[in-house]
Amino acid sequence: MEDLLGHELLRHSRLLHVMRGQLSTAAPVGLDYAAVGVLMTLIKCGAKRQGELAELSLLDPSTVSRYVAQLVRAGLVERQADPDDGRAVQLLASPAGVEVGRELFQRRQQLVREVMSEWDDAPKQTLLTLLRRLNDDLEAHRSHQGTSFSLPPTASPAPDTNDLPPR
Repeated sequence: MEDLLGHELLRHSRLLHVMRGQLSTAAPVGLDYAAVGVLMTLIKCGAKRQGELAELSLLDPSTVSRYVAQLVRAGLVERQADPDDGRAVQLLASPAGVEVGRELFQRRQQLVREVMSEWDDAPKQTLLTLLRRLNDDLEAHRSHQGTSFSLPPTASPAPDTNDLPPR
């Protein structure tokens, strides 16, 4: 069973990557689409220091630094003094950033609506419940393991692609 689940999770991940690529055409020119996730985190969570933003985004601080620089250059994120510590800087979505975020969110929601248009509410609710549980368990595992997953040693060589379960 775990082999089939692993296969479907990998397939899901690849399909999401393709869909992100399709959605990336809506991102402003010169902006990595992954930077959009950082922008969305700021829109959802409000002003944050860069370290907090890295933690919330589940990204390495150097990666967040690069994305923040892109977002600032594009005028989608602004820097402001931290009200609790004037020496520190907080990042927040600019009005233009909020608008870009709103547009990209609507496009993503439209894509989900199209893909699931023939699904009844009960299976959608089941999927939502199971995805939340999986994500919660992955986050808990990540917390227990630190920032990286530790995989057990493999007893046998990796399977040939012909050995993978069918779709």
